[in-house]
Amino acid sequence: MNQSDPEPGPDTGSHAGSGGAPDIEETMGRARPDETGGALLARARVASTLFGPQAGTGFGRFRILERLGAGGMGVVHAAYDPDLDRGVALKLVHVAARDRDTALVEAKALARLAHPNVVPIYDVGVDGDHVYLVMELVRGRTLDRWAAGRRWREVIAAYRQACAALAAAHRAGLVHRDFKPENAIVGADGRVRVVDFGLACEVQDPAHGEPREPRIVGTPRYMAPEQAAGAAATPAADQYSFCVALDEALAQIADPPVPRRLAAAIQRGRAADPAARFASMTELQHALARDPARTRRRRAAAGALALSVGAVAFAAGRRAPVSPEDRCASAGADLAAVWTPVARASALARLDDLGDYGRAVRATIAPKLDDVAARWAAGQRAACLDHQRGAQSDTLFDLRTACLERGLAAFATVRDLVTGTQADKLADLPRAVQVLPDPSACSDTAALLSPVAPPARPIADQVEALDRRLVQARVLLGAGRSAEARTAAASVVEQARPLAYDPLTAAARLVEGRAAMSSDRRAAVPILAEAQDLAIAAGAEALAVEAWARRAWVQGTSTDPAGALAGLDVITALARRAAVGAFPRALLYNNVGGVELARGQRERARTAFETALRHASGATGAGAVELVNIRANLALVLEDRPRADQLLREAIAVLTDRLGADHPDTLDLQWLRMSTIDPAPAALAFLEPLCRSSELHPALPNPIVECWAEAGFVALELDDRPRAAAAFERAARSRPGGAHPRDAAYAALARGDARAAIDRFEDGLRDWQQTPSEAWWKRLTRAELRLGLGRAQRALALAGARPTLEASLAELEDIVRDHPGASYERRLRRARAELAAAGQARH
Repeated sequence: MNQSDPEPGPDTGSHAGSGGAPDIEETMGRARPDETGGALLARARVASTLFGPQAGTGFGRFRILERLGAGGMGVVHAAYDPDLDRGVALKLVHVAARDRDTALVEAKALARLAHPNVVPIYDVGVDGDHVYLVMELVRGRTLDRWAAGRRWREVIAAYRQACAALAAAHRAGLVHRDFKPENAIVGADGRVRVVDFGLACEVQDPAHGEPREPRIVGTPRYMAPEQAAGAAATPAADQYSFCVALDEALAQIADPPVPRRLAAAIQRGRAADPAARFASMTELQHALARDPARTRRRRAAAGALALSVGAVAFAAGRRAPVSPEDRCASAGADLAAVWTPVARASALARLDDLGDYGRAVRATIAPKLDDVAARWAAGQRAACLDHQRGAQSDTLFDLRTACLERGLAAFATVRDLVTGTQADKLADLPRAVQVLPDPSACSDTAALLSPVAPPARPIADQVEALDRRLVQARVLLGAGRSAEARTAAASVVEQARPLAYDPLTAAARLVEGRAAMSSDRRAAVPILAEAQDLAIAAGAEALAVEAWARRAWVQGTSTDPAGALAGLDVITALARRAAVGAFPRALLYNNVGGVELARGQRERARTAFETALRHASGATGAGAVELVNIRANLALVLEDRPRADQLLREAIAVLTDRLGADHPDTLDLQWLRMSTIDPAPAALAFLEPLCRSSELHPALPNPIVECWAEAGFVALELDDRPRAAAAFERAARSRPGGAHPRDAAYAALARGDARAAIDRFEDGLRDWQQTPSEAWWKRLTRAELRLGLGRAQRALALAGARPTLEASLAELEDIVRDHPGASYERRLRRARAELAAAGQARH
């Protein structure tokens, strides 16, 4: 819906994507000159009541009120929707028949993009040769006209809102293709809405009914060089267009002069080479937000306010002095500006449209977000009051405010995740909410007055700005967006190194290394090792312990088990210091336990996990959810099955409260609990609800996808063959990447088709040959295939049943010895029973 050739029109805008059309009071051709938008809507309602919903010019259910504007990609009308009783902007796009499906898919993607600074789309569809979009009817002025005569700070603030809109679109996989100031409207509420996102399709000329020749889409004045050369529009091209528009707006401002740092950021964003621009719109947004005067203003604010209040009191004579409570009455407004309660409720309501799990996620995160918002506002008010009353120094007030601003940056990141999420990313949201910084930590004087030396004054503002960006990277990492987090952290590292402030570089390398762990463990090791060394040199003890623990786990479970724990005595001594805190200490012992378990040292692992659990009881904040794994790890190495079951119940209860009962992480622990549940009837009663919940997440990795297969094994043990066959068939259908040969074979066995089962088991065994140093779970799969083959052979009285069952039994005995658990023990019992029935039992 690009508007490279909009019709000329007045300066103000009143809709989504009119290409610079006038305000609705001024554009209703048949309206009286003094008729307001509300009166026009009332007149439409009356007409619909008297003459029916199709009164006047109609398009589907909509009554066309007036043509607002047109461009190369469609026409926009003000319209009345009688079904919802509201005025809307209706955009009609003529699309070639061959491109209609593509255009509709992208239009629906636009409709899913919910962000406070993107004009909302209520409905999309196809009617004849049109793709239509139904949007909010926004009253206001286009960004270029709004900016005229304003000061640079106001202009930057407005353009940052537009920048946030483009960043949200890019995260959702959408590109605007034609950003310009006419395609952003400043509403009567002061909020900027970006409009007129383009559709990636050829446009049909409505005058001739023929497809136009493919053309370069965009407005030449704002078009990136690569786009003008015919390349596809990309997020980098949107950034170029944005910076050209912002540069034009700031060029009209003479007093006060625009800071050089802003000019440099804009020039980088409009670099001819896309690679020289910012890595993302989010990074550009951060560059526009950096304000070296902020800290100075903080300190001056209280004194200036006190002087102004004193002057007013003096001038007023007997007027009552302003109280600290009155001075701090606006505390919390910063958070409301980032994500208003109304916008938050709207974004959360959109999750309901993403299915059953979307509704579950909304119910989980909505109260938590409200709680964080309330406590953040209370924390800001408390900081203001303490400072006004003289209860804290300027230095402590600055530290407290910086802490709250980091929380605000994290909250904004969660906002973007919620507003832009799709169904396959819903599980990220509860995780992200859980890693939001605890606002109460900003009132902890001992924590704020860290022993780590603060940055030198000339770089303090830069460090603070990068620290806020690092907080956002941590939220992305906590949400499971490892690739995005790694990119964001690496960008912070690049800009932190020239500042030579080791605590910041160490913290950023730690986040970068953690993000690398999910996809490239070998690369993660040197990154985490550098984070550890920098942290030790800077005296950042807690950070050093965490970096060492994560590096040891990566090495010990993948790249170098033998050398992973070198230096453990030194790091444990460091971890005992009071400044380290509960979380790094608990993480250290948990990861040591993981390394020992990978080495086969179950008793050493148990001791480490027990120590970790003791320290975890004092951990709070963002890391508390991660430490739930300690209970699960300890349960794995305990021979005391009732205690193991209790530990898993406790872990499941924590994750149910924090992430939701149907969250993949909670279901994963539920699956792990299967190792403690016997006998078979209790196991099947536990399994089937778990399997149904797991179907909310069709792309889940192992072991959840094994759920229906395990239910089949248990049902077969109970000789409930129809139930077993149905379970194995569901396992075969739901497995990502195609059915496992074991599932189809056991389904045939349960149905009583032993011959078909033999063929499938033999096919599976050909694909599952033994290899040197293979993982134990591969041996388990082969043992299961052999057990099933032996059962089918015995059912047909074939001579090969005995050696097949003996081979299965030998492997199962080894597996159960090293990995005891109810499900494996049931298989072992079945192997023994089958051999006994075959006349050659083993003991």
